[in-house]
Amino acid sequence: MAGLLAPSAQARVESFQALAPSSVPLTAVTTDPGSGLIYAQENQGTNFFVYNPQTNAWSELAPSPVESGNNGGAAYLGGKIYVVYTSNSTEAAVYDIASNSWTTMANPLGVGTGNITAGDGKLYLAGDLKFASYDPATGTTTPLAEPPKFEAAECDEGFEPWGALVFDGSKIYGHQGNGCTGFAVYDIAANSWSELPFVPLAGEPGSEEGAILGAVIDPVTNTYLTTGPYAGNTLFRYDIEAGTWSTSTLPFEVEDNGMAYVSLPGHEGVYIIQGEEGTEFTRYMEKNQTDLSASMSATAVAATATNGEITYSVQIKNNGPERAGGVVLSDPLPAGASLISAGTSQGACTGTSTLSCSLGVLRSGTSVDLTIKLRTGFGTVTNTATVSSFADDSNQANNSSSVVSSVVQPCVVPKLKKLRLKKAKKALRKAHCKPGKVKRRFNGKIKKGKVVRSGKRRGVLLPAGSKVKLIVSKGEKQHKNHQKPKGKH
Repeated sequence: MAGLLAPSAQARVESFQALAPSSVPLTAVTTDPGSGLIYAQENQGTNFFVYNPQTNAWSELAPSPVESGNNGGAAYLGGKIYVVYTSNSTEAAVYDIASNSWTTMANPLGVGTGNITAGDGKLYLAGDLKFASYDPATGTTTPLAEPPKFEAAECDEGFEPWGALVFDGSKIYGHQGNGCTGFAVYDIAANSWSELPFVPLAGEPGSEEGAILGAVIDPVTNTYLTTGPYAGNTLFRYDIEAGTWSTSTLPFEVEDNGMAYVSLPGHEGVYIIQGEEGTEFTRYMEKNQTDLSASMSATAVAATATNGEITYSVQIKNNGPERAGGVVLSDPLPAGASLISAGTSQGACTGTSTLSCSLGVLRSGTSVDLTIKLRTGFGTVTNTATVSSFADDSNQANNSSSVVSSVVQPCVVPKLKKLRLKKAKKALRKAHCKPGKVKRRFNGKIKKGKVVRSGKRRGVLLPAGSKVKLIVSKGEKQHKNHQKPKGKH
């Protein structure tokens, strides 16, 4: 299976930022996703370091009890860093971040490897044709489905020690490593592997190779990134959604190295060490280019005698050319308004005074529909919703949409019975209604000129200016042939 390469022209913005070099060549790189701190061990040594993206500085920590040998891999899980080594099939090291201290444990796989990742409270390790999970809470190792043999890759079967595994939230992606080209994904729920397009070859003609140690998934662009070949400077980029590879050029040559993704606001990106032959360090930043647009319409009604309701229909569309990750709709509610409900066809909404809807990834040409219902007072209400994302938006002029709504106080039928007609009409106008047709009927119980009843029940809500019919008493009906009582003679 040959590696598939996307066209060279990419609608995305890429950049590399040179960072403070490490004091020694490093291996076994991972990050604490909560703090954004990056941890790594000395290659061919025991020294252990942490990098703070906010200060752009490395600091030395307590040394590992296990010498790294010829590279290793690391994974963060539950406040600890678990480190495995390619040349050590029996022992792994565990660093406790809070206490800056180490312990050791048996290598769960029983194979020397740098291929390790963490997800769902477990560690996952691969080497050769062995693949297993390890639960630190119970100390249980569970053998899992055998990895692919990658027969078309022209290397040894299965995973080399110098490859990578990366958990993306539901699946595990991994490349064969050691300059080989095998690439696959593991479905945790199904306990099965599927081969994917091979890593493309790179390097000097006649000596091309594939990827080496280390990989990450960039959740913003939904891509798997790794590097290679040996003594090469290629960044391999696999678009998980499109199923294609593309490449970029690194600012330095790499040997078995390592990578970590940091989501710390203001410091987001992929952090790449040079590896066993050098101490250079860089941050890779990538943004897709796209055009998000927001459109909004509204329907306003008077819900009660004291409150109105406005229902907004909002559509967020990605006009392309590439996907947008981390799409968010922000809607600061108008003054005096309160949220009744918010629904979306994708993602979820939270917030009270400001509604924030996290919509996730929006592919080119697709849209998300939202319905937002507010309780308001009466009068003019202006609402503005704005969409943003991690992508580089080529047209920000259409990222916001505003709607001005007029919420008119309703006609609330007042008490009219037994009011004189003039007062009844005045009461109707005060209640934002209009007097309708007046009919007069005889009524022995209601005095002449007073309202007997109206065409609508008291308290009924009607649109402002609605006409209300009135029935007015003509007084008691006089009978014909009525004779006066005779007086006494």
